[in-house]
Amino acid sequence: MIPDTCSFCNGKLHEGKKEFVVKVKNEVVVIKDVPALVCDCCDEAYITPEISEKIDEIMEEFYAGKLLAKPLAAGEVALKA
Repeated sequence: MIPDTCSFCNGKLHEGKKEFVVKVKNEVVVIKDVPALVCDCCDEAYITPEISEKIDEIMEEFYAGKLLAKPLAAGEVALKA
């Protein structure tokens, strides 16, 4: 069950859309317009199990080379402690 308030800052959640971003080997995959409950204060996103399953399906298609994705420029830096 998805909560009514954010577990990080206790902000109120509202329906919205976010981007799902993941690095796969040397490529960055961005899934746009993912329905989510989004915190009004810290912007944390909560997705339902059904949406998570759809993301899994998209990623399986990506791994299989079945998706035609637009190229996306991305930079990568390391955090030096």
